[in-house]
Amino acid sequence: MSFLCRLIPRPFRRRTGAKIANVHMPRNTMATQATTPTISPPGLNITNNDDLSKLNHDQIVLILPTSRRKDSDGDSYLIYSLIETSPESIKSDGDVEKQEPFKLELTYASQLPKDSGLTQLLLHPKIGEGFQLPPPHLRSDPHIVVSTRSGIRLAVPFYERVFRPLLGALGLEAAPDSEPNPNSEEAVSGSGCGYRYKVTITENEHTIRDFASAHLTKDKTEKRMIVLLSGDGGVVDLLNGIGEAQEHHDTNEVPTVAILPLGTGNALFHSLYKLEYGKYLEGKGPSSLVLGLRTLFKGKPEKLPTFRAEFSKGARLIGAPKPIRKDREVEDEDSKELKEVDHLVGAIVASYGFHASLVWESDTPAYRVHGAKRFGMAAGELLKVSHAYDADVEVRLKGEEVFKPLVRKDKGEGGKYDYLLATMVSNLEKTFAISPDSKPLEGQLRLVHFGDVGGEKTMEIMQAAYRGGEHIKMEEVGYEEVEAVKVFIKEEEPRWRKVCIDGTIVEIEKGGWMKVGKEKRERLRVLVA
Repeated sequence: MSFLCRLIPRPFRRRTGAKIANVHMPRNTMATQATTPTISPPGLNITNNDDLSKLNHDQIVLILPTSRRKDSDGDSYLIYSLIETSPESIKSDGDVEKQEPFKLELTYASQLPKDSGLTQLLLHPKIGEGFQLPPPHLRSDPHIVVSTRSGIRLAVPFYERVFRPLLGALGLEAAPDSEPNPNSEEAVSGSGCGYRYKVTITENEHTIRDFASAHLTKDKTEKRMIVLLSGDGGVVDLLNGIGEAQEHHDTNEVPTVAILPLGTGNALFHSLYKLEYGKYLEGKGPSSLVLGLRTLFKGKPEKLPTFRAEFSKGARLIGAPKPIRKDREVEDEDSKELKEVDHLVGAIVASYGFHASLVWESDTPAYRVHGAKRFGMAAGELLKVSHAYDADVEVRLKGEEVFKPLVRKDKGEGGKYDYLLATMVSNLEKTFAISPDSKPLEGQLRLVHFGDVGGEKTMEIMQAAYRGGEHIKMEEVGYEEVEAVKVFIKEEEPRWRKVCIDGTIVEIEKGGWMKVGKEKRERLRVLVA
């Protein structure tokens, strides 16, 4: 089988029934390329160099040369593009699928224009005398984690229709025992080059944490690459599973994670790519998934800063809420079986007040189908209640050893709060800049807070955050760098005693507290552009 044939993943051929065919190239193409084998399933483009102007460069994920020669100046190329359907077009009323959410297109080109910028997307690692795939960081049994519940549940179709074929093109195949049906044609697809990856498809909310804890033990020293098809919840589960392994098995291994953002807010991913987004006009540029794939293939690992959130005795992990009743009370699912927790590790946000309530109360099936819009929908209901949260807050500032009461702009020390949020990232959504001074991977904890300002003013502040973080200029909003923060919660009702750690909800006991501080220990590296 030719190298070009190997570069075109088998799932394309198996699922469409397409046959290998000869393609007649333009007259200026080298004679040795005149019978290059390729495929022609529906949606697969085969073009020559003159047609490349029709390609949307923002959709291009990867470009591969068709030759393994060390000198590839005369190569032809395979261009992989990701076509995405807007969430509104994916499903119709009655949950009937209208359009496929993703499509991977392959374009054949005889050459690349030198001034097009496409060469930056060309993947051609050269080792010794030739061209080898996959890239070095994907050769040591990478592990793919597919979160079935993240966002609007698109991780599985993304893996099946886009990611698995791309891995096959890079010479990677799924290990026979790592997918639900190892005997299927799809489960063994790949180039046959000997490089494998493992797949974990989540079954419940514990899968990622259990995976991380079980796969990191003291007798495993190889460097691990984990590709996470998930949202922020997957990151915090991975961090805490790794933390359990590091603490109980005395391992110093620091895995690297590559994030393909398929959650709702995707706060960590959007914050990491804040500077990249700034290169493009609003609404323009590559999508988040395209950027994530490009980084997976050509990125580099960096330390992911983390914080530790500690809780008073009796704190419990909380599942999704039941629907809000007419009297606006909210009950927990299976509250008698909830797990007690004394700490969590995070990398994004620790909050109490409006943000924590919003994340928790919007986590219902009825809200989740709306993606990021669910936050606005749930916010409307919360603002009707306009609850002010009763708490005392202390902070420890840089260079200080003791905690002191938080001084607020409006009322000095004490009083009730609408919003308390400590964060290491700039954005909670792509356009929601909660901490505009935060820079990617700097590791500085910042506190955003305001008191009992009422529902209308709270909405005004939140809207200002969508305008590039203008809320921090408002007189009601406090914003400062902190080393640590401690919140003493004085609420009576369980509904108002929820805290949020990177999307995970914890209920604090009556009279309990939460303490959040920066960590020095390196737990995880993240692949960045």
